[in-house]
Amino acid sequence: MKLREKLRPAILILLVILITVPLKSLPASDNYEKNKDQKNTVEKAQKSEQKKAKTEKAGETEKLLENEIFHPREEIIVTATMTPKAIKDCTVAATVVTQQELKALDVTNAMNALMFVPGVFVMRTGDFGRADVEIRGLGQRGQRLGVMVDGRPEKMGIFGCVVTQTFPFDNVERIEVVRGPASVLYGSDALGGMVNIITHTPQKGWETEAIGSYGSFDTRRFTLRHGAGLERFGYYFTFDDSRSDGHIANSSYSGRSFTGKVYSDLGHSWRLTLNGKYYDGKKYEPLITYTTPPPELWNDYKRGGFDLTLSHQAASKDFSLKIYTDLGHHVFSDGWNSRDHVCGGVLRYTLTNWKYNELTLGADFRYLQGKSYNFPVGQWDKNEGGIFVQNQYVLKKRLILNGGFRVNRDSSYGWEFVPSAGAIFLLNETTSFRGLISKGFRSPQLSELYLYPTSNPDLHPERLWNYELGFSKQFGTRVNFDLTLFLMNGKDLIQLAANPTPPPQFKLTNIGHYKAKGFEASLRGQISPYLMASAYVTYLDPGEETIGKAKQKYDFSLIFKKGRIFSSLTAQYVTDYYAGNNHTNPLPSFFLLNAKVDLDLSRYFGVFLALNNILDVDYKIYVNLPGQAAGAYPMPGRSINIGLRIKP
Repeated sequence: MKLREKLRPAILILLVILITVPLKSLPASDNYEKNKDQKNTVEKAQKSEQKKAKTEKAGETEKLLENEIFHPREEIIVTATMTPKAIKDCTVAATVVTQQELKALDVTNAMNALMFVPGVFVMRTGDFGRADVEIRGLGQRGQRLGVMVDGRPEKMGIFGCVVTQTFPFDNVERIEVVRGPASVLYGSDALGGMVNIITHTPQKGWETEAIGSYGSFDTRRFTLRHGAGLERFGYYFTFDDSRSDGHIANSSYSGRSFTGKVYSDLGHSWRLTLNGKYYDGKKYEPLITYTTPPPELWNDYKRGGFDLTLSHQAASKDFSLKIYTDLGHHVFSDGWNSRDHVCGGVLRYTLTNWKYNELTLGADFRYLQGKSYNFPVGQWDKNEGGIFVQNQYVLKKRLILNGGFRVNRDSSYGWEFVPSAGAIFLLNETTSFRGLISKGFRSPQLSELYLYPTSNPDLHPERLWNYELGFSKQFGTRVNFDLTLFLMNGKDLIQLAANPTPPPQFKLTNIGHYKAKGFEASLRGQISPYLMASAYVTYLDPGEETIGKAKQKYDFSLIFKKGRIFSSLTAQYVTDYYAGNNHTNPLPSFFLLNAKVDLDLSRYFGVFLALNNILDVDYKIYVNLPGQAAGAYPMPGRSINIGLRIKP
């Protein structure tokens, strides 16, 4: 009985696929032959109209490309400006993890896919569980970073954190990362940067894929994907079931994830899209960070997220209205039991009516609510919203000027003004310099305001100023070099301090500071038609705040693709790494080497083999688990994973 219940979701999805796919070849009725001529006439007329519309749209697109003095045919990012833009034309430091680079990795969590990105360090508990991203040393379990799925903010309503294990790798087309404050566009979520997970949208035809794999530590994964891109309608659904005994005692994991996307083209470049996901998982944690360990530790998460987006793209304007919600139910072994809910909306309108100018206007609002069923018992809520303006202007086809501001209001503390200004100087077609001054802020969360005796309803926002200088150079047509120098100065960070009027003895106050400087360098190139290589260097000097922050990180990758063969080799070296502030409690440096081979046996079948930590390095990562002690967490040794891919 239990086995049937476990397999029921997979069976239902499989039945949908088996029923849906043949429908495209079945006649509509028994009178199909009689109505064939009439149907063909209608289809010809429809195709003629569609062809005409496509020709007109293609003409508009080509005209835009001809008039575009940016780099429309270069690598594109959406997150940096909320509109499609070449990375070369963005004043912010940004990275795109492409579909090919994602395929080169053997990870189970979308956050773990960022461990090789410059400027990013992932505090992880292995292949499963927590994977807390830090950008330039800022993260705090996602409280100081924004994480989105297709532009939908993903935050827990009570703590304002990101539940990272609820982002499985089952539906990830690409990942965009903005390094540094992006609060003008994204508000208090983006004090230190943004991560946007872009999911798959089928373009044309039918898509079905089933992937099964087995690996070390009795790790089993099954992923099922199905979708279709029709003339004016499309959908895409995924299901993922992952289980593992874990690489150390008491670290097992089990989780299921569903994602879905349905879109409809309404005509005249209007599109309506419904996105959603649901996750249910449980992770056991080892008792390694406790002097007096409890009998067992586990976290049970149930989370969902949904959004409805109406968008319109035309020659001189780009409109988007997104209404979204996030909700969750969390139960921990220490007695914690809570529900949280976030709902909001984002409105954006971009105009390019004036030559060499792009103006973006927008507004957003969200309502956060949380309820605790155990100590402390209670229910809390707050809201915040803002309006923002961003403008990009090109002068003499050499200088790109970018500036904007946000006016934000939070129900707990009032108003906040956030400016940003940057420029790019195009020396020639292959060389550019850029500079940026930007402000980021983070509003206090419900837990910091009301939840505990140490909470403080008089808290105001954390604030950070960021200064950047960048240089980009293209060598030939295949090699790109990029360098970013940064300096960050944060103040009013929320920290525990002695309470002058106890009880309680300690109280949260805005007394913290964060000063960091460093650089991020990247060199990427297409060595041959079949071989791509990349090398990233990250140097971070976080001052006294060294706990869990790697001062030096070096990442390398080789990706080979020819015919049916895809293979990759990735490496990482981390040094100057500490488990305490003021450079105390140093952790050993480590070098990781991973490899993956993927072979298409035929049009319908493929196999892959992945080896992680090939050198079997014994190393640890500092983590700070929710509701638990923090400390150095042992990482997996050498592991292997083999899988089969079926595309009917």
